[in-house]
This record gives sequence, C-alpha cells and structure tokens, in this order.
Amino acid sequence: MKIATLNIDWARKKKFSGTAEFLNQFDFDFLILTEAVNLDLQNFPYKYLCSRIPENTVYENFNYSEYLKGEKAFRTVLYSKIPYSKKYAVTDDKTNLALEFETELGKIVFYCTIIGTWFNRKPFVDIELQNTIQDCRKIYAENKNIFIVGDFNTSFRKGEERFSISSSTTETLKSLFKELNLINSTSEIEENIDHIVIPKVFSDDTEYGIFVDKNVVSDHKGVFMTILN
Repeated sequence: MKIATLNIDWARKKKFSGTAEFLNQFDFDFLILTEAVNLDLQNFPYKYLCSRIPENTVYENFNYSEYLKGEKAFRTVLYSKIPYSKKYAVTDDKTNLALEFETELGKIVFYCTIIGTWFNRKPFVDIELQNTIQDCRKIYAENKNIFIVGDFNTSFRKGEERFSISSSTTETLKSLFKELNLINSTSEIEENIDHIVIPKVFSDDTEYGIFVDKNVVSDHKGVFMTILN
C-alpha cells in the first residue's frame, strides 16, 4: 500500500491543469492533498472532499473566492483506488476529513488535516491542533488503525525548529502519537512539514521518501510511504 500527501498551495504555481498533469504521473493507492482545489486525477476512481470553504465571503480573515478567482477551495481532499466504507464526524469539516477503508491491512481510517492554516497565527493554530487531538482520540476509540496525514507545518527533526509552528506544538503532537500508538513515518525527511503518521503495528516493513521536492508544484515537499507487508 502506497500513501502520499502534498500541499499544492491551491494549485497556483502550475495552475489547475498543470498540477493535475503532474500528479497523474504517480501511482498511489491513496493521495491526500491539502490547500487543494477540485482536481480530476485519472489514476483515482474515487475522490472525497472536505466541506468547501464558504464562497464570496471573508472566512477566517480571508476571501478565498477572490484569492482563487472564483475557484472553490478545499483544505483537504483524499483520492483513493477504492471506495470508503465509513465516514467519521469531525469537529471542523472545512479543514478535516476522516474516512475508513477496507483494505488488505484491515479496516483503516485516514484522518486528513491541516494544523496551522495560518501557520502560527492565533487563535487558528490552537483550535486546529485541539480539533485534531479531539477527533483522533474519538476515532481511535472506535478503530485503532488510524493514519493521520496532511500538513502539520512542523518538522520533527532535531535542529529544524525554524520549520515548526512552535516547540509546544511539536511536543503536543509527539505526545498524541505516543498516546495513540502511532509512529511518524516521514519524521526524518529534511526540511519537511507534511507527514504520514501510521499505527506502530504497520511500521516494521515500510519505505518512505519524497515524490516531489518543494518549489516544483508548491513550496511544500510531497512525501510518500509504502507499507510492504
């Protein structure tokens, strides 16, 4: 199973057609895009979008319709080779999406998120962090095979604090992963703030890497991980 994530920065750099054309080069089982628009990707029969950001109005201090010239904005989108079997309620459905899939690994849940939509600006960052903690604890109580995927705006490598919202955010996320028996499979990628966090039970036979460097599609790296067993 191959999972990938990328913040496409609203497809501004390569525009919509160029971003879709680029992403169509890759064959993932699941792809989670953040700061996304509604792209049609030919390799995925299924596409699931969080609730769109309200149009033609100021939402959380910003008019996304004006910024994107009328294009609809979605903070998280999940592309899949298979249909989901269950949808979980989330605290903020304009930022987060939680879907369960029946796979060869069993029933797994993808919790797609952005923490720090405005980086370290308060109150947004604190609310988004607490929403993630609250949602993931609730989901874990039902299904311990939870994958937390998306843009954390946080590097977990020692010495890369400048790539993180704050040390307290980093430590809070580490504590959450420990509490839920998860491991961050992408934590050692240099200067990386987008992550794929997986249950420890799947962590023994994995590979991880970068499928696109930053400043190609956006100012984020696209990362992937493969569970081999």
